[in-house]
Amino acid sequence: MTLLSKTAITFLLTVFSFLVFNKPPAPSAADLQPRYDTVYEANATPPNIPATTVTTLVAPAIDLCGQVFNMAKAVGWPIEELTTVVAVAQRESRCQVDAFNPNDTYGQSYSVMQINSFWCEPSRYWPKGYLQAYGLLTDCNDLFDLETNLRSALAIFRYSEGWRAWGK
Repeated sequence: MTLLSKTAITFLLTVFSFLVFNKPPAPSAADLQPRYDTVYEANATPPNIPATTVTTLVAPAIDLCGQVFNMAKAVGWPIEELTTVVAVAQRESRCQVDAFNPNDTYGQSYSVMQINSFWCEPSRYWPKGYLQAYGLLTDCNDLFDLETNLRSALAIFRYSEGWRAWGK
């Protein structure tokens, strides 16, 4: 065996061990609480959260995606994932809070991150729904709120160990 192949085998075994034995736990409700005090500087103000959950927004896409970026940062998305969050939101909904797909593969998809109803409907493993079990929402329509949608997307991202739920 050459040195390169021994190194490659060692690397693959290390990665495999990490992936199999180091699964992060599902987020608790405390993990998903607002982190405004750690994200914003003292003289900055938190983003303006819409008063209603279903609002038709008439603004340039860049402003909408800027709101997604700011809110994702505020709810605790890792800094290194923020550009991907905005890219996914742009691809899925053009950053529109009121986006809705009634004919998605596994049900319906909601709002900015197009979260599938699979995550908020009762199942054999989650009798009230996965997102309800963590206290993130009461029903799927709560996903039309930008903050709720991005908190829920963060919980799904952590549960899925990355972007698999969005096909990335």
